[in-house]
Formats: sequence, C-alpha cells, structure tokens
Amino acid sequence: VLPKRKGVRSMFRATRILRRALRAEGAAGATSDGLLFRFNTPSSSIITEETVKMVLVPAVSGDFGILAGHVPVIAQLKPGVVSVHKTDSDVKHYFVSGGFAVVREDATASVTAAEAVEVSELDPAAVKAGITTYTNEIASAKTDEEKTNAEIGLEVHQAMEYAISLTSN
Repeated sequence: VLPKRKGVRSMFRATRILRRALRAEGAAGATSDGLLFRFNTPSSSIITEETVKMVLVPAVSGDFGILAGHVPVIAQLKPGVVSVHKTDSDVKHYFVSGGFAVVREDATASVTAAEAVEVSELDPAAVKAGITTYTNEIASAKTDEEKTNAEIGLEVHQAMEYAISLTSN
C-alpha cells in the first residue's frame, strides 16, 4: 500500500508543477496585452470585453488587484468598489452590492455583480438617509429575520458611504 501512496504523491507533485508551468506560460504571453475584462449584471453588460491594465475588487476574503498573469481564482464579492484601470489615468469606479470575480489562466477576468452603478451616480443624501433608516430598523426589529435584513441594508449603505468618500477626494 505504501508504494502506491508514493506514486500518487509523485503524480500530484508532477501535476502541480505542470499547472504552474502552464500558468506561467499563459501569463507570459498575456502581460504585454493587458487583461481581457468583462463586467456584467443580470440585466446589463457594463464592459463587454475590453483590455484593461488592472481591476481592483472587494472580495469577502479581502480586496485584491487583478493584472494579466494573476493566478486563477474565483472570489465572492462584498459590497464595495470595483475600480477598472483602463490606463494609469483612465479609471472608473463602480459600486457593487455583491457578486463574483473570476480570473482565468489565459489573462481573462470577469466580474458578475448582483447590482452595479458608477460611484458618481450615488446620491450622498439618499445614502445617509438609508443608513438612518436601517439603523432604526435594527433597533426596532422584532424578529431575527427583520434584524438580519436591516443589518444587510445597513452594511450596503455604509459601503456606499465609504465608496463616495473614496472617490470624492
């Protein structure tokens, strides 16, 4: 039994080495062109397919940047800002309520968000009003479900408030 396990270990090690080599080969070919990026919601396509320099995403596990050559990953997004850097000076900021980012080995990436809007379109007064409303709903919640829904609303509005503060400077 032990020799079989050694063979299996060697096979897994060889597979890991091959994957790394393939990733490096795909990344090396893509760095000069940039990252091919798509950004969608269920109801619209924000960026159909465009070459960009970098994308910053607010993942549940921590914010991270995506460049050509990034390791493949699937990440759940939290409410926050997706920043699309077409060039160093051409950057667009979008608020997303959540979703997923997918990075592939071939220097392509996509973000699919439940909802997305350019940060410049957020109304600061409406965001502050939402924070007040959801704070009051948390305090007056009679059931766990009411409290949870209000906490989600508050989290999203606080993330919007933060997004506005980041881009207004």
